[in-house]
Amino acid sequence: MLDDNLMELVKGLMDSYEAMYKLCYHEVVRIIEYKIKDVNLIEHTLDQILDIYTEKGFYLFLKLLDYYKTVNNNHALEYLELLKEQREEEYSDYVKKLKK
Repeated sequence: MLDDNLMELVKGLMDSYEAMYKLCYHEVVRIIEYKIKDVNLIEHTLDQILDIYTEKGFYLFLKLLDYYKTVNNNHALEYLELLKEQREEEYSDYVKKLKK
């Protein structure tokens, strides 16, 4: 019973992450495609993506962050530091892949 409840909870959480990813994905595409420079919108979207604890969410964050560097490099670097703090292991793995 407990295992079933736990599995149901995990499935619900993963479904929530996937739904949030889809919403954020479309927003990231729109921001980049239309070269939107609204710092508040970009930062709000970055904040939302940080709550998506999946690999897809991690790479979506990096995609928007890469664009944000062209809008406001200093703020983008602050978000990169935030990413390092919140998801250190994934960030380290990402950096290792870049160095190869």
